[in-house]
Amino acid sequence: MQFNSYIFICVFLPLMVATYFIGNKINTIVGNIFLIAGSILFYAYSDKTALAVMIISLSINFAFAAAIRHTQRWNKLYLTVPVVINVGLLLYFKYTNFAIVNFNAWFEKEIALKELILPIGISFFTFQQIAYMIAIYRKEIKKLDVINYLIYILYFPKILMGPLADPVEFIIQLDNASLKKINWDNIAFGVKIFSFGLFKKLFLADTFSKAVTWGYANMDAATAMDWFLIMLFYTFQIYFDFSGYSDMAVGSSMMLNITLPINFDSPYKATSIRDFWKRWHISLTKFFTKYIYIPLGGNKKGAFFTYVNTMIVFLASGFWHGANWTFLLWGGGTRYFKL
Repeated sequence: MQFNSYIFICVFLPLMVATYFIGNKINTIVGNIFLIAGSILFYAYSDKTALAVMIISLSINFAFAAAIRHTQRWNKLYLTVPVVINVGLLLYFKYTNFAIVNFNAWFEKEIALKELILPIGISFFTFQQIAYMIAIYRKEIKKLDVINYLIYILYFPKILMGPLADPVEFIIQLDNASLKKINWDNIAFGVKIFSFGLFKKLFLADTFSKAVTWGYANMDAATAMDWFLIMLFYTFQIYFDFSGYSDMAVGSSMMLNITLPINFDSPYKATSIRDFWKRWHISLTKFFTKYIYIPLGGNKKGAFFTYVNTMIVFLASGFWHGANWTFLLWGGGTRYFKL
């Protein structure tokens, strides 16, 4: 179910907001259950085949979260196993055929590619699972609650394409009794932000995409000036598409009194590569900083390791964006210019 579809705008979102607050009037647990059910419906509507993968992921991660909370002796093991499983599932679905293609090319083999259906949103909900497990391990989340856990992972505004939300900040909002009642100011603000995002997607991103599509369909006929404009239009298409989606996610969530992080801060106004990455996909940058860069030592082990750690983060970011060596080159190249 796309945010810019009629069924989402005219049916799903209004019903979700109404049932959530009506349920909260009965009991906050009822409201939360409605939110979980709606989020499952949203995800299943987008990709029914991925629901089984999601159920397996949820079951495994919550079981290990419970083990971490109720025992002390094997906590590191109970954290490591689900993290490895989460990353393993992501690698299997997203990078298996990439590995086969490269293995065939390097060793002149003819191993057949696997017919894999990539579960929609797997990159995002995998990172959210890891963030939750680490928060439980660090005791940043005081109470292990299956309902809060399910809402955090399944929450429909962010499950498919983010933004990545900190589990502690998200659950604090979810447990705040004052946010369980309808707030018309938040409804109005959410509609405003959602409308901005919808405009970015339909009127800007989709318009630029037509020019880009024409360029790739007429490569022989396009002039140098055409390609200059196509490259420029492609940069705007990517930005307005993803930024528009993020705005619609933030706006939808605001209607439910839950604030999601802003993902973009006018990145094309940046005056340097460093400044650009502070403005582009902010929640992903924060995730890599918190869960990779800082655990590796950050900038506290001297200049050499600072460069190495930063390179690892950008290579991981590049590879995360797609199963292709060009993304690794992009990540490494971005790191070079960042210096």
